[in-house]
Amino acid sequence: MSSTTTTPETKTVLVIGATGKQGRAFIRSLLFPSAASTPSSPTTTTFPRSQAENWRILALTRDASAPPAQALLEEAKQHNATSKITLVEACLNTPSTLRTVFESHPNIYSVFVVLAYPGLGTPSTAQKEKAQGTLIADLAVEFGVNILVYSSAIPIGPDPSHGIDESRKQKREVEYYIEDLGKKNPGLKWIVIRPGFFYENLEGMFGAIGATMYRDGLKKETTLPMVASGDLGRVVAGLLQNPEPYFNQFLCVTSGPMTMREVLEAHKRATGKPMPAAPGFVGWILLKINKGAQDLVKEAEINHANRMSGKLPTFEEEVERAKSVCELQTYEQWKRALASGEGGGDEMSRRVSTSSWNNLSLMKLLTGRS
Repeated sequence: MSSTTTTPETKTVLVIGATGKQGRAFIRSLLFPSAASTPSSPTTTTFPRSQAENWRILALTRDASAPPAQALLEEAKQHNATSKITLVEACLNTPSTLRTVFESHPNIYSVFVVLAYPGLGTPSTAQKEKAQGTLIADLAVEFGVNILVYSSAIPIGPDPSHGIDESRKQKREVEYYIEDLGKKNPGLKWIVIRPGFFYENLEGMFGAIGATMYRDGLKKETTLPMVASGDLGRVVAGLLQNPEPYFNQFLCVTSGPMTMREVLEAHKRATGKPMPAAPGFVGWILLKINKGAQDLVKEAEINHANRMSGKLPTFEEEVERAKSVCELQTYEQWKRALASGEGGGDEMSRRVSTSSWNNLSLMKLLTGRS
């Protein structure tokens, strides 16, 4: 592992989920802001940009020797910043290993938490999220963390029971726990971010399948709140650089809701080509036999209906709160920059594996085994 030497002026951030697209985007935005910028997402924002040398990252991973973890160090090396990132190992299902991280690295200023998505239709695995999230929150209080930033999900409805996907329900439970913990422990300041559907999820072979599923499964008027993972990283970096206005607040991070028709038209304008799509029968099969795919479409419909009927009354306020941190790219802006080769940022986040999407394999998708 690499090592980090801190000074009294240095603020240390523990990133849980450091090798995922959200964690990587945040690290890049905080430590290498020029690398995270694109022509359509300038580094000029509404928050004061702190000097990168004032920040250090503890990047938590289960295996520091794994390629995703080593890729973090390689990128830091490319920016002459290897001293800014330390890889730390822990398993979130083994509390003692996470406690060791806190004990070994006192004076952690902030924790950014992104819990791994367990996959569609995996309720038994998703139920671990609440235990993981509450453990992290309790340790943050015990070890005097100043700011806890938790990445959740945009609610389906005003009550957790309105969700279908178990992971989304668990995230709401963690939100409630953190909010209550903050009331009991005023020294802990928390911020909950609720990302929209990531643009990157429409890239690659599995992105084409997902686009076909939503195109054929959603009503024409149904909208999906969407965002670039790079923009989410910029939002979290901005929050830590100017946190006070956002303490104990929820932020829905989306450039805005879009219908699938609007997405397809934006793709065509940005690239001059239609969005790649799977054959229509693939979408039909998914929506007929795959419960995970069915649940995604159902939740999108319910969320849209609740937003339109005013049953999520704080949604627009939370969207504007996120946009007050920094500019967010539209899908067309993001796709145009990507198509022109000026997308910048995280190539790994834009690549969608040819063997999995949301922890599904092609065989699982087509046989209905989520």
